[in-house]
Amino acid sequence: MKCEIIRDLLPSYVDGLTSGESDRAIEEHLRDCGDCREYLEEMKQEVQKPEMIQTNKKAIRPFKKIKKAIWKAVGLTFLICVLIFGGLSVYYGKSWEVKSGDVKISKEFVGKIVTIHFAPKDKNIRLYAEAESQDPNVITVRATRVNPLNKPIHRNAYCGYTFVDEETVLTPEGKKEQIAEGDVLKIQYGDKAEEYSLKELAEEACREKLASSEDVEMTYKRMDNGIVSVDFQPKLAGLTLTAERKGDYEIEIIEHYDETGNLPDNRGVSCGYTFLDSSTLLGADGEPMELTGQEMLTVKYRDKTERISLKKLAEENAQ
Repeated sequence: MKCEIIRDLLPSYVDGLTSGESDRAIEEHLRDCGDCREYLEEMKQEVQKPEMIQTNKKAIRPFKKIKKAIWKAVGLTFLICVLIFGGLSVYYGKSWEVKSGDVKISKEFVGKIVTIHFAPKDKNIRLYAEAESQDPNVITVRATRVNPLNKPIHRNAYCGYTFVDEETVLTPEGKKEQIAEGDVLKIQYGDKAEEYSLKELAEEACREKLASSEDVEMTYKRMDNGIVSVDFQPKLAGLTLTAERKGDYEIEIIEHYDETGNLPDNRGVSCGYTFLDSSTLLGADGEPMELTGQEMLTVKYRDKTERISLKKLAEENAQ
């Protein structure tokens, strides 16, 4: 048979539709014709491709399911993270008016400046002091929870005043304002409100106060005729010191702040003691006093009291 006839019969031959006689004729031709054999092989491969595609589809179907499951897991994880972080943001970002019993309040005076501190008793909350826009003398104390992932350095809240004198206060804009008799600082808590008289705060701020030991440098200096000078110098600009005797050997160091800048040349203070020798002090009455080692010079500060042995002071300065 001719190749054209054989190739026309090959599709039926592959599908098993040809007769036995035709099969024998086709097979006999294929034994002698390499081109037709190659044509038959190509035809068989074309027939097998759809079957292979279906087989491959079945093979990769489980992997598609795995991929789909992975994407679902990723999406679910992302959604959970969003919900968690969103919930934490709401939980730690929410604020409320704190109750007065949960706050420790204190006042600090530095010169004519008074600062009111609000400290939380619960270590897991942070406080804020919010002044009303219409009335800065009304302060609301609010609290938020401390985020363990972003802990603040300070958890306290503050508010303060700068007084010019007992009758005048500086506004937040720096303007002088007269204090009326009924002016108060109102502190609003969640359960009640407390009031502080601005007049009383001003009087306390302008009153003479003991200096802090951290703001004072104390030194000794030996002078002529056995006199030892105990000097107290301020460490802060704008601070002037004076000493008030409370007894022959007891003094209080007083601080004075001057916001005008009119400061004296010598802003410190000195106290002198005359030693006749390493164990004898010239007393306040002008009579020699034998030192036993029990006599002390007492220096009082706001935060502590120092006691200095007069005998030791005499011995050190006699050398």
